[in-house]
Amino acid sequence: MSNALVDVRERIFDAGGGETAFRKELPFLFRQAIDELIDAPRTRRLRLDQLEPNEKAVLGIKVEAALRYFLDFPRGQLDFRIGPHDVDVKFTMRDNWMIPPEAVGHICLLCRVSETAARYWIGLLEASPGNLTTRPNRDGKLSVSASGKQNIFWIAENEPFPPNIWETLTEAEAQNIFEPPGGTERIVRLFERFTDQPIHRSTIHAVARQHDYMKRIRANQGARDHLHPRGIIVLNGSQDGPLLKLLGLNLGKDFVMPYRPRSQEALKAIQSKSRHAKKFRFRPDD
Repeated sequence: MSNALVDVRERIFDAGGGETAFRKELPFLFRQAIDELIDAPRTRRLRLDQLEPNEKAVLGIKVEAALRYFLDFPRGQLDFRIGPHDVDVKFTMRDNWMIPPEAVGHICLLCRVSETAARYWIGLLEASPGNLTTRPNRDGKLSVSASGKQNIFWIAENEPFPPNIWETLTEAEAQNIFEPPGGTERIVRLFERFTDQPIHRSTIHAVARQHDYMKRIRANQGARDHLHPRGIIVLNGSQDGPLLKLLGLNLGKDFVMPYRPRSQEALKAIQSKSRHAKKFRFRPDD
């Protein structure tokens, strides 16, 4: 492995708060980019395959923008300037990446997601002629060759990220969640169906169908008032960091999780760290 690839990887980890923090945030970064593109609250579409091809093409731009915001690398000749290296970010939902002429001879940060499998890949490759095909497409782009794929320096390979929850439901099951006229009841159905799974704010927005959608999960007539007596506590990635750490849960800052504790240790953690513990009832066998 070249010194340049190792150097870029280490600088990425440093910018992401260390390898552990980077790996913790990355799955939620991909999930959020896809959910924002689907934009269920405004489009009423729930799955990536409902988008037009030209809309899907924007996903790579969103992933690049999210990585730039997260890592705070400046632009160089290409997408990122990482130390002394110009790095191009390439994204695909298939099994290959298209490399533009201006990136040849530089390092590429290769990103790939499979929405249906909820898996992601991210790695580094030197876009040298030996790692690329020889015949360009109509835009002058080359793809990574079969031998080039063997030279990808993986940062994360075939790792899980939070699935699009609507991909796991039949149409009838999805409609059951949207059936009640009130936003709170719809959120309750959503959370009961996806207990112990991270749910992005955009999903809550789509189901609540109102401007102040997070109001539907709070106490004082929100979902918490219905779920906490049933043994399901609503955790917030941006507010419950100490509690999530005690429970051993990984939750992005723009995600919530309806969580059912099933041990006395988990119950003690909730009682010690959650301001909603008084209304919570421990019912692990429901």
